[in-house]
Amino acid sequence: MSRQPRSYDATRRRERAEEERRATQRRVVEAARDLFVTRGYVATTVADIAKEAGVALQSVYNAGKSKAALMHLVVDLAVAGDDEEVLLADRSTFTAVAEQPTAERQVEVIAALIAETMQRLAPVWVAYREAAAVDPTGAANLEAAHRRRNETFAAMIGMVDQARLRLPPGEATDTAWAVGSIEVYLLLRSIRGWDHEQYADWLRRTLVNELVRRA
Repeated sequence: MSRQPRSYDATRRRERAEEERRATQRRVVEAARDLFVTRGYVATTVADIAKEAGVALQSVYNAGKSKAALMHLVVDLAVAGDDEEVLLADRSTFTAVAEQPTAERQVEVIAALIAETMQRLAPVWVAYREAAAVDPTGAANLEAAHRRRNETFAAMIGMVDQARLRLPPGEATDTAWAVGSIEVYLLLRSIRGWDHEQYADWLRRTLVNELVRRA
C-alpha cells in the first residue's frame, strides 16, 4: 500500500519564520534600549547587546545594520509604543483626532497623544542625543526624526477644523511641534520638577489656547 506524501504548508512555515524573526528583533531592540538607557550609547557595544538579548552577534546585525540603526529602532519603538508594522496614520490613536466633535476636543486629543509619546520617549532621548554627537549616521537619523515628526504634526493639524484654527496651518503645525517637543518635556520634568500629569494638563491647556480660535 503506497503512502500518501505529507502535505507541505509553505505558507505556515513562512509565517513561523516571520514570527521568529520579529521575536528575535524584539529581543534585540529591547536589550539595546535597556543598555543604552543604563550604560549610554557610547559605552554599549553590539556584543553587549547580543549577550543581553541572548542571541548570536549576527542576529543583532540582522535586526539593525549598525549600532546607530539599533538606536533608531529603539526610538521608533518608544514613539509607537509597540513593534507592530502599522503606520502611525493608520492607528486608532491618530485617526481619533478627526473623530472628535469640536476643535477643542481635537486639539486635546493631540495633546494627550503627545504627552503619552513623550513619557515613553524621554528615557531613551539622552542616548539618542549621545548617538547624534558621536556618529554621523546617528546625527542624520536624529535630524530625519525631527523632520518626520513635523510632518506628523502637520497631518494632525490638518484634521483639526480649519475654520477654528487661530493660526495659518503651517504656523499652527510649527507651534504644536515646538511646544510639544521632547526638549520642552525634559526641561519641565527634569529642571522644573513637574510630574507627568502636570505636564499633560499644561500641554492640553496651552495647545488649545494657542491653536483654537473662540467659536
